[in-house]
Amino acid sequence: MGQISAGVPLFIWWAGLATLLLGVPAVALRLTRFARLGVEVRGTVTEVRVDRRRGVDAVALVVRFTDPASEREVVGGPACGRVPLVGWPGQSIVVRYLPGAPERFQIGPQTGPGDAALTALLVMTLGSVALVLTRWTDPDAIATSIVLACSGLALGTAGALNHRTDRHERRSRLRDRGVVVPGELVGTFVVDGGADGAHRYHPVVTFTSAHGDRVTGVDLGTHNRHGYPAVDGLRVAVRHLPQDPSVFRVDSLSRPPSGVRVGPAEAAVGLVAAMVCCGVAITLVETLPNR
Repeated sequence: MGQISAGVPLFIWWAGLATLLLGVPAVALRLTRFARLGVEVRGTVTEVRVDRRRGVDAVALVVRFTDPASEREVVGGPACGRVPLVGWPGQSIVVRYLPGAPERFQIGPQTGPGDAALTALLVMTLGSVALVLTRWTDPDAIATSIVLACSGLALGTAGALNHRTDRHERRSRLRDRGVVVPGELVGTFVVDGGADGAHRYHPVVTFTSAHGDRVTGVDLGTHNRHGYPAVDGLRVAVRHLPQDPSVFRVDSLSRPPSGVRVGPAEAAVGLVAAMVCCGVAITLVETLPNR
């Protein structure tokens, strides 16, 4: 009986580990089926609307494209996936859908295999913490879990630093090459923070780009905690890239740039530091069974 009782936690531990190593990647494959198996064609944005639902404004794109297999033209909005928050009539955009189902399509950048793999590893990291709690007296269990956690930490740090570097480069290009044009505040986009006072309110604006495109979008780089005045046609100054109007910022509502910036060099140093910390942790773990 003692052996059975001692084996039950170990069985649970291995079952949890199998779930993490097999179940999480299976979910990731499911989420990336459009990127891996979908048909990819070019579509055209025919209309950009600002819809108000339950007091929240959202940008809705209507897209037209032709299914090569059936030669049928499809017009409508995306049925799934992440929806771009900026667009303009006449914009060329990537459309993806599974074979035989062009009505259920995605538009714009979607979750790719790389992003899904990184997310899966981060989920495994959280799961490994739970596994440690079930076998906290077993050095082998602790070692395995810490190795998983260190791997997830290193990749998570790399992803976060890469995101900050991309954002820094985007802001730099906008600051150095951007053109300021007049725009109008037409709504407020709300990001739910999960609690009162934690929501983020982003301005929804419309402006005419340097090339004459009528752009409508959400400025995710500008936000406050109380929303923006619901005044139709409130004039604002919008800075955008002429070659890509989807990169823009509301100058008159933006905060001054922060003095803390993360460039490629700083990102590389941060990644190396994270990997060194992970290596030290793994080295310490390898000594546990010998003690």
